[in-house]
Amino acid sequence: MTKRFRSPTDTPLHVALTSGHTAVIPPEGIELAPAFHREAIARGAVLAEGATAEDQTQVFNRQLVIREAIEAMIAGQDKDDFTGDGKPNLVKLKAKTGFQVSREEADAVFAELTQQG
Repeated sequence: MTKRFRSPTDTPLHVALTSGHTAVIPPEGIELAPAFHREAIARGAVLAEGATAEDQTQVFNRQLVIREAIEAMIAGQDKDDFTGDGKPNLVKLKAKTGFQVSREEADAVFAELTQQG
């Protein structure tokens, strides 16, 4: 189901998926296919006017998605999910989350998870 997103500022947002697909979200808004929803919200896009109450409550929590993906990587114990120095493999993490994850984001969540254990 497509939803209408807009840039929260006068500057258009550029969204790129790990699949290679891209979109530009202008301030006036644009309909986006579901594949773009996560990354659009992660980049700061907001639902355009006219969104239903249900749409507004489906807030994407980037940190939660990263946390769940890293937890799954740890539980899976696949050596390819981690680099030689024991950090999460960003290529694998991006495939699991569906959006780009920076080294800093991944390391912060990974450190938090490994300190709890």
